[in-house]
Amino acid sequence: MKQDFKRESPSSNTDLGSPSPVILLYTVYFIYFFCGLTQCFEGVFLPEFKEYFHLNYQQQQYIMFAKNIPFLLAVVIGMFVKRIGYTKCMTVAMLLFSAGTLALIPGLDARRYDLVLLAFLVIGIGFNFEIVAGNPMLSALGPAQASSSRLNLGNALGAVAQIIAPATLSIIIPVTVVSVRAKIPYMNGIFAALGTVLFVVAIFTMLTRKIDVAASFQQDAGTLAADEKPASIWRRPRVVLGFVSIFLILGVEAGLFGFYRNYLEDPAIAGLTSHQSQRLFTLYFAVFAAGRLAASWIQKRIRPSTHLAVNLFGAMACLAVVAFAKGTAAVVAVTLIGFFVSIFFPTLYALAIKNLGDLTGPASGLLTMGFVGCALIPVLQGRIADAVGLQYSYVIGLAGYLFASFYTLSVAGDRNWIRK
Repeated sequence: MKQDFKRESPSSNTDLGSPSPVILLYTVYFIYFFCGLTQCFEGVFLPEFKEYFHLNYQQQQYIMFAKNIPFLLAVVIGMFVKRIGYTKCMTVAMLLFSAGTLALIPGLDARRYDLVLLAFLVIGIGFNFEIVAGNPMLSALGPAQASSSRLNLGNALGAVAQIIAPATLSIIIPVTVVSVRAKIPYMNGIFAALGTVLFVVAIFTMLTRKIDVAASFQQDAGTLAADEKPASIWRRPRVVLGFVSIFLILGVEAGLFGFYRNYLEDPAIAGLTSHQSQRLFTLYFAVFAAGRLAASWIQKRIRPSTHLAVNLFGAMACLAVVAFAKGTAAVVAVTLIGFFVSIFFPTLYALAIKNLGDLTGPASGLLTMGFVGCALIPVLQGRIADAVGLQYSYVIGLAGYLFASFYTLSVAGDRNWIRK
């Protein structure tokens, strides 16, 4: 199908120097991949941060807090997107990402943990801008019926980066470099390179500012009746309940990530060694990425709501095995579930912002705030695990998946399960 993109004004259509919207789409794809790579490199050094700054485990987790607490600003950022535009907000995202990544270097050199936390806070704000502006851009830059496919592909690239980064790290840092102090120059070099590329990408996004991404949302919303266009996102059940669904499924997903190795190494469940669990963790990310890549193809052929419902059923089946099985069955289930859960956020997001027009920016901010679930629900699961055991704590995920199933079938579902 031919892609119909609109510019901000008729004169911009005749501007031969204007960048193609297709180039902007592939730029957003690159941003998702490279920012995923950057965050993985930053996250993989958490044990080094712990030893270098002489932290306990709680203090180490302040880094995760600093990166995730900015999601409380997502609604405000959504309003900001509506005011200055999507491409400009993506430029802001890359500048913040670059500044935060480069700021890690003086924090390490000065051995100031407070500066490192500040750097991660800036990175977290940049990530907010990236998601709030980037997801609508993926949705708008192409045919409307393939928006969910593009969202899954874009988010899949970040998952692919999570596979590449650990493997690349073993090449960048020689195996003979063992002490954290000896690793610092390599870490600074990595952060300098990543920050520089992010800054270059920010400059490139400035060149695409003439492309009017919002025009696509206005065109889609034009087919709705006047009484179907309330002035606030809070009067749209599709958006509000979509936020609740995203909050729950992302929180459960964070628990799957956070407790994966603990689960496999638990003597009462699988009893694997640390080395074995690390290798399987890489496999988990590969399965996760495969799920999103497959979704980018599948959702061109069947409706996203149908695909989402099938994956929710698959995830609940795996979760039941995870909560009660032992040995090989438990290992397979906790790894295979990554394939099913991988599509939840991008697909729920695509369903929730459908036909919102000018409300797309604020809605994107609210939906992105669902990432706060990543900070809260794993803590709740941890408390349950302390009380009844880690394995049984996974039952909490069934509640989130049941609510998401209700949302998919009753609020965001389509009557026809296959595309026409």
